[in-house]
Amino acid sequence: MLLYQEIRQYLFALIAKHPELKKLPSERELLEKFQSTRITVREALTRLEAEGVIYRQNRKGWFICPPRLKWDPVQKVNFGQLAQDQNFTALTQLVSFETAVAQEWLAQTFELNTASKFHNVCRVRSLDERPVMVEEIYCLASQFHDLQHKPLEDSITTIFAQDYGVNITHERSSLVVTAIPDDKADVLNVNSGALCLKIIRKRFNQHDELVDYNIEYWVHSAIEIEVDSK
Repeated sequence: MLLYQEIRQYLFALIAKHPELKKLPSERELLEKFQSTRITVREALTRLEAEGVIYRQNRKGWFICPPRLKWDPVQKVNFGQLAQDQNFTALTQLVSFETAVAQEWLAQTFELNTASKFHNVCRVRSLDERPVMVEEIYCLASQFHDLQHKPLEDSITTIFAQDYGVNITHERSSLVVTAIPDDKADVLNVNSGALCLKIIRKRFNQHDELVDYNIEYWVHSAIEIEVDSK
C-alpha cells in the first residue's frame, strides 16, 4: 500500500469512528504522524475531497462534509424552502449587481440584438454557514427596471411576480461537472479549479418566453440530485 493510500485509509477510518468529528487534523499534524511529505498528505486529502467525504476551506483547514442537500430538478422549489425542509439553515448574500450591454452569447440566447442591456445579479448561497453555491442571474433590464433596489437576498422569483407581474411557470436545466472558475472559487473559499456541478437554468413564463438565464456553480460535495420519475 502506498503511503498516500495509508493516510487516506487512516482518515476514512477516523471519520467513521468519530461521527461527531467536524474538522480533520491539520496537514502539519499528518506530516508528523506519517513522517511524510506535504505532497503525499495532500494527495490523500484531495482523493477524499474528490470522493465527497471532506472539503477544504482556504486558510481554515479540512472539514468533514455534512449531509448533502437533495434536489429534484423537476420540482419547482426555492432554495430557502428546500433547505428548511431538510433541516438546513440557508443564507443568500448579494455579491454584485451590474447592468451592461449584452455579450453576444447572451443576446443570442434571448434572441435580441447586442444593444440590449441586461442585469447581472451574482449571489452566494450558504447552508449552515458553509458557502455552497454561486449563481449568476441574467435578465432584461428594460423588463425589470429598478431591480437593483429590490431585496435581492430574497426570492428573485417572488420579486418578479409581486413587483413586475412576471410569473415563472417552467424551466429547462442542463447539468455538467466542470472546474469552478477562479472568481467563483474565491467567493466559495475553495481552491481554484476544484470540481463543481454547473447548472444552467432557462426560466420561462406562461407564454414560453425566456425570463431569466441562470448559471449556478455548486460545490460538488454539497448537493445530491434526486429525480422522481412519476
